[in-house]
Amino acid sequence: MKIKLCGEFILVNEELLREKASRPYDPRRVFYQAILDTRTYEDYFDLVRGTQVTVETFKTGPINGRMEILYARRNGWIADSR
Repeated sequence: MKIKLCGEFILVNEELLREKASRPYDPRRVFYQAILDTRTYEDYFDLVRGTQVTVETFKTGPINGRMEILYARRNGWIADSR
């Protein structure tokens, strides 16, 4: 089942996201910066639409914006706004 991502989200661990967004060697920084720059899933997806990055340690293929925001949500860095 595909998780529907819509509406607002809040930053739970802004400090960690800022640190990750500032890493010049991590291609996923574009996704973390987009999370910091937006407050809705729709705005986030508008910013990262079509963006894919490759990380050497991630062996199953490129990472896209959906994968990364789900990862941030699963790890408690962001949460759905209630």
